[in-house]
Amino acid sequence: MLEVRNIRKAFGDLEVLKGVDLSVDTGEVVAILGPSGSGKTTLLRCINFLETADAGTMKFDEETFDLAHVSKRDAARLRKKTAFVFQNYNLFRNKTALQNVMEGLVIARGIPKAEAEQKAWAALEKVGLSDRADYYPSQLSGGQQQRVAIARAMATDPEIIYFDEPTSALDPELTGEVLSVMRQLAGEGMTMVVVTHEMGFARDVSNHVIFMEHGVVVEEGSSEEFFQHPKEERTRAFLRLFDEEE
Repeated sequence: MLEVRNIRKAFGDLEVLKGVDLSVDTGEVVAILGPSGSGKTTLLRCINFLETADAGTMKFDEETFDLAHVSKRDAARLRKKTAFVFQNYNLFRNKTALQNVMEGLVIARGIPKAEAEQKAWAALEKVGLSDRADYYPSQLSGGQQQRVAIARAMATDPEIIYFDEPTSALDPELTGEVLSVMRQLAGEGMTMVVVTHEMGFARDVSNHVIFMEHGVVVEEGSSEEFFQHPKEERTRAFLRLFDEEE
């Protein structure tokens, strides 16, 4: 479904991505792990055209694109097939939960307001927030705001959802409600790429794990192989920290 090859990105003299490959199959949940500064978020932003890569190719739905020279039209067209969930929610503060979910449907996709409202209600119900439809972000907890953001992503019927550390801004007690929604999506076969520090989620929910450091992929494999039989010493050291936290 999605295949990225040799993606590179630098900010000035700092080379953040040094030739990263990524493959995602339909219905797969891919977890991208690694310490802070390893390039995980930059990778996600480049493949959704929030940043322009310096080099690399992307194959999406049998079309191939040069990531360094993709046209605005192609980028916009591809983005309509995807959704992005940010770590800090990115909700409109002056709009209700329902209006936040509707906004992209009406403005970006030209869906009639009545149809958009119906889709938004269904999405909020799916994340357990139909009773908060008329609440503004300031009236919602961080976990509820992130669930609204996930509802907004789901409402567009994307082929794939990118999650950029969706629980990193949340208190630990609110993290569970967001991960529960993501587990539900995974169980329904939603294709997802998740940059996360939630190792339990990566171990239990993802099909495939990529471990990055210093802008390169150190190790990747099935979740079972990655967690039970890591090949690289750097990976084993990283996982030991997780075991100690547990």
